[in-house]
Amino acid sequence: HPVELRGDKVEIRYLVTGGAEGFPSIFCQCDACRKVRTLLGKNVKMRSCTLVDQVMIDLSPDIFSQCINNHVDLSEVNHVVFTHSHSDHLNTTEICFRLRELASVIRKKDKKVMEIYGNDAVQNGIMEMVAKDPHVDLTRMKFHRIRKFEPFQAGNLKFIPLKAYHKLDEEALIFVIEDGRSTMLYANDTGALPDETLDFIEQQNIKFDIVSMDTCRGTLDGDTHMGIRENIELRERLRRMNAVTPDTRYYLNHYSHMCGMIPQEYERLVGQEGFLLTYDGLSVTV
Repeated sequence: HPVELRGDKVEIRYLVTGGAEGFPSIFCQCDACRKVRTLLGKNVKMRSCTLVDQVMIDLSPDIFSQCINNHVDLSEVNHVVFTHSHSDHLNTTEICFRLRELASVIRKKDKKVMEIYGNDAVQNGIMEMVAKDPHVDLTRMKFHRIRKFEPFQAGNLKFIPLKAYHKLDEEALIFVIEDGRSTMLYANDTGALPDETLDFIEQQNIKFDIVSMDTCRGTLDGDTHMGIRENIELRERLRRMNAVTPDTRYYLNHYSHMCGMIPQEYERLVGQEGFLLTYDGLSVTV
């Protein structure tokens, strides 16, 4: 489908920006978690999901409190795109509440149906929870199976799913997101990008205005997550491919406590490289 050309700017809201265990991790006694319990503020990171325009990417188990804290109203949002089925991204409980008439009164006819986009594991996870809830109305949900390199439209945005290096027993995804004027790489929850993903970006001659990267590992070596070294390497690879410009903005997201640096310390470190560390509630326009 063609992308609807918009005259206004698109807002990217990083509602929650932490790893699976959050920061501070509730049972953790490491020095970093101890410090954050005292400092609080932007150092606190709940489990991540992002609102782009009126499309949710993933649905955090912390989404209820973050919507209250950040004065975000999701009643108008009926497109949710999932990267993969890990429980810190796939909040099936809230999906079931959205599909229950008494839990979610939807007055606008065109908003009744929640459009959900994901892989087979995401669909299976949702249907397992739905099967346990006799109050769910399945006519209020439409599931769209998405696959790598097959573009789809969600609301006013065009998504191109790309292969991530993460949760290797399913097709975990990252996304190119286009609104008709600007282009974003949303590379959350992945290690160093597979060659087939980078080759696709180069072959399609995609140029990014915003690059949002996983940085869960911090100063540690990457695995199925990236750290600062992999972030720098990806930026340099994108530069060599002419996939970015001097005006491209770089955001690091999905940060964890595992490297032992609290967010304000890590923010200073990555700032020296020209990166901005996201925080819960950060709003970006492009």
